[in-house]
Amino acid sequence: MKKGILTTLLVIVAQISFASDVLTLNNQKVFEGKVKKIKDCNVIFKADGKKYRIPATDIFSIQFENLKDPVYLKYIELTQLDTSKCMKGRFDAKYLHGKKGGHFLLGFLFGPFAVIGTMFADPTPYKSTHTLALSKNKELFTDPEYLSCYKSKAQGQLMGMEIAGWGAAVVLILLL
Repeated sequence: MKKGILTTLLVIVAQISFASDVLTLNNQKVFEGKVKKIKDCNVIFKADGKKYRIPATDIFSIQFENLKDPVYLKYIELTQLDTSKCMKGRFDAKYLHGKKGGHFLLGFLFGPFAVIGTMFADPTPYKSTHTLALSKNKELFTDPEYLSCYKSKAQGQLMGMEIAGWGAAVVLILLL
């Protein structure tokens, strides 16, 4: 009886460890591994013992081995919504919207007033020279869904930098 249960457990563990997801990129390269997480318009993929962060815009398809995996269920939820414009807006804001160092300095100098000012700001791709120059999504710069997601992500990042600057100022004052 014990050997039967042990054998069954070993078979289940072996199946789980050999199960793999298949990721196909837009350039038709195919990778086999495990999708670990989907976060911030990126897919965290583990293959050959290494983790890779792949932007969702570079992925053609993902084939999941386990259809009850929570990551798969989140993927289905994201693909059923029309989030491609929103994902592109968040991606552009996260990686291309500049001025983060300046906002850290604003937070350091003006603390909560800088955060309040950014709450009422309107960051757009047209106000960021990096986004204007480097974005592959220029055709979406007038789309309301893209702009809404871009604005919320950019504001969140800038306010985070200001809060970090404010925190650094408080720590510096406490150390002196």
